[in-house]
Amino acid sequence: MLEAVDCTLHNSFKTGFSTWNIEKLLRAMHFLFHNVPARREDFTKLTGSSLFPHPFCGHRWVENLPVAERAIEVWPKLKDYVKAVHRKELPNPGTSSFDTIQAANEDPLISAKLQFFMAISRTFSPFLKKYQTDEPVLPFLCSDLTELLMSLLRRFIQRELLQDITPLQLAKLDTNDQRNWVMASHVDIGLGAESAIKVILLCNSLTAFSLCMAKVRSSSLSNPWSKDLMFFFVTLSTRLILSSGVSFSACCSYLMGKLQ
Repeated sequence: MLEAVDCTLHNSFKTGFSTWNIEKLLRAMHFLFHNVPARREDFTKLTGSSLFPHPFCGHRWVENLPVAERAIEVWPKLKDYVKAVHRKELPNPGTSSFDTIQAANEDPLISAKLQFFMAISRTFSPFLKKYQTDEPVLPFLCSDLTELLMSLLRRFIQRELLQDITPLQLAKLDTNDQRNWVMASHVDIGLGAESAIKVILLCNSLTAFSLCMAKVRSSSLSNPWSKDLMFFFVTLSTRLILSSGVSFSACCSYLMGKLQ
């Protein structure tokens, strides 16, 4: 049962973030400098930094928190590297990894997306660490899984629907029903992503400013940013509830029966 829940967490996380191609970007950031000493030297000379992106783990998505943290730390310097290549101050790598990074660099919301990825990873990390053990933690699975789901649902589901909700009711909650959602502008994307967006809004580029204003402040689900966020939340929460090998409600009922 624990293995089923563990696999579901990783697969749900992967599916939820598929729209933004986060995996492709994080892999590209690592491979651009992996086993290429000359390129690493160019990067260090240009930026004064010897920190490089970590490798991405494709089969255990939720454990990529350190990868996301390093990517966010390195990204501003990587943008400088891309600019230097465009100015022909450094040789063009001419690789698919560099092409991927260039494409991401043209996305004004990429920093916010990475911050959001990190925020959700931090939400799931404690649960995984607790249950990747030989200790007898199974009796706590129901309550911990409930709290994990609640921490996710509080970000996009109306608070009154979650108040005093039982595990069984939680398992039956229809996260696909838009009537249960908060307004798109009220979705909790985390402080890091909010800060990243504020920085973008203060930039001097009128184009970026107008784009971000439209995407962030709109309460409509018709804009791409809102659509992507809700796709993630709905996909992840639905798969967590329904795809654990056994249903979430059956898991909780079984454990509660054992504890009585």
